[in-house]
Amino acid sequence: MERSDWEAFFECLDRSDLTRLAKMGVAISGEHGPAFAGLCLEHGVPVEALKTVKGLMQALSESAQTFRTDPGATTSEMHERSLRNRDLVKALDKAIEACLRSVTNLAAFTAKVERLKRAKFGGGSVSSTLFVGERLHDLTVEGTRASAIRRFKGGYEESITFIRRGDTWYIKLLPKPGARPR
Repeated sequence: MERSDWEAFFECLDRSDLTRLAKMGVAISGEHGPAFAGLCLEHGVPVEALKTVKGLMQALSESAQTFRTDPGATTSEMHERSLRNRDLVKALDKAIEACLRSVTNLAAFTAKVERLKRAKFGGGSVSSTLFVGERLHDLTVEGTRASAIRRFKGGYEESITFIRRGDTWYIKLLPKPGARPR
């Protein structure tokens, strides 16, 4: 993190976390034209898949616009529009997941998406100070899982999990969707 070596950082993350971070990157960056499209193509995403994502993002934008342009819509009309938006979001999620399944090196792709987001928006998916100045304590290993306590400079503590796949340990950075904080 201190060197902004996103490639090395993302190589340390569990695949499920990488997928979630890459998905966020695709959803946010997908509307930013040639730089993002080139990045996707460079990492094995088919042109057709990119066109599908772009078309769904456009349809979702247009669908959302109908909420703002017709405030006098009936309850039934609003319900139908809401269902249409829901269906478009689901279709977009599936299209993004299909793109990510095509990516040849998910860690390298996610690192490049992170760099693109930082260049375009001034920030990314993860803090550039993550793990900087922290200490790891109370490490417990149980088979292919391990847990520890991260202690921040100010004394605040937070748990962290690691997962072993083969001979390599990966950081489990993100909680499971819907999981409650401990």
